[in-house]
Amino acid sequence: MANYGAQTSRYNRLVVIFVALGSLTYGYCCAVISSTLGHPGWYSYFNLPVADSPGYSTITTPVIATANGVFSAGGAIGSLFMMWSCDAFGRKANIQLGSFLAILGGALQGGAVSLNMFQAGRFVSGTAIGVLVTVCPMYLAEMSSPFVRGKFDEAYEVLKRIRHSSDDPYDVVAKEEFVQTKEQLKLEAAKLAETGHGVWTAVFKRKSYRKRMIIGFLTQWGAEFGGPLVINNYAVILYTNLGMTGHMPLLLIALWLTTAGLIYNPLGAWLHDKVNSRRWMFMTGFIGIVVTTSCLAAMSAEYGHTKNRVGNGLGIFFIFLYLAFQGTFCDTTMYLYVSEIFPTEIRPIGMGFSLFGQFSSTLILLQTAPMGFVNVGWKYYLVIICWSAVFVPVIYFFFPETARLTLEEIAKNFGEEIAVAGTDATDEEKRAIDCKLRNADLVGSNTTNSRTDVDATGSI
Repeated sequence: MANYGAQTSRYNRLVVIFVALGSLTYGYCCAVISSTLGHPGWYSYFNLPVADSPGYSTITTPVIATANGVFSAGGAIGSLFMMWSCDAFGRKANIQLGSFLAILGGALQGGAVSLNMFQAGRFVSGTAIGVLVTVCPMYLAEMSSPFVRGKFDEAYEVLKRIRHSSDDPYDVVAKEEFVQTKEQLKLEAAKLAETGHGVWTAVFKRKSYRKRMIIGFLTQWGAEFGGPLVINNYAVILYTNLGMTGHMPLLLIALWLTTAGLIYNPLGAWLHDKVNSRRWMFMTGFIGIVVTTSCLAAMSAEYGHTKNRVGNGLGIFFIFLYLAFQGTFCDTTMYLYVSEIFPTEIRPIGMGFSLFGQFSSTLILLQTAPMGFVNVGWKYYLVIICWSAVFVPVIYFFFPETARLTLEEIAKNFGEEIAVAGTDATDEEKRAIDCKLRNADLVGSNTTNSRTDVDATGSI
């Protein structure tokens, strides 16, 4: 593809910023339970024993586990629903649905008059997050890369609008993406017709699709099994075990989340534009998780429930250092990667199944973590450490690279045929394509349902 500056427009950037609020909603709904568990008023309101009181392990711990478990269960249902709903009703309608459910879930929790009502609100909020965390990255990926719905004249106008820049007055980039996407969709439709199967059947019949589904599931499962929500949701318990009392756990939670949102996530986004590898970003994050969680486990084992300020301070330091790796390298990669590996026809199915992996892993961890910390203490960290150590070679040997490739070119890394050469074309081929596209009347040809002939090298 030709290099014409930013290849984006002001309108595109504004849409991306607004849709990204879906991720903000996800972050808030996930994080709010952490500070909630740190407020004594929450325990007294629902008549729950506080930590170190009789009945805490038998009454309060299951309630806390359920609050996180039903949230993850709702997320799993929401993500599975998106496998069908995103194509049935469109991306925008599902973003609206997720927003409505988030409002409803928040209202149920905030106005809860009983534990049952509070847990119902947690479930509804989880469902909302399952919807938003599936559809928002999908929509964002499509806004920043080729997409077509079968209405080629409208698609070309949209591409021109989001790709136009002062560096590209002839809209060559939009024309390149349009031709590439149109021909790829035509090729994929022909292959689908040859098999005689629908999209759902093709997901299981085609080897490359099965590989995408497995890798997408593992990406989300693996990232969450690295323990970010265990540390986030049960931060009060962790900080209390490290000697923090009173307002300090809540202050540390706020600082932890603030650094994630203002420092590490933006830093990760910047690095993705500089580091030409999603795989190495992901692996770097997990190597850091293994090291920092091991050090945290050691500090908790040696100094937990003691008054050793240096040892407990080091434990807190490693919690924050963990976030530097997880927030910068893993959190920014997990959604980006799964939004890139699926072709248009199976993207809703693939994204929904991938995010189901995320909520399945959080359901297991968040349901068991409070009981694990009560019964085995620091040894519970070994679950996170062992998984992360195993996941690094899995990424290295089995995850294809997607950085700086179009969705069509990513298909080549999964062993599929591509219709038009793009970034892998030679400079001479790219110049020939650009020259012929510069004055091409694609809109006129599309409205008459004619097509631009493209040979195997990308010449037109």
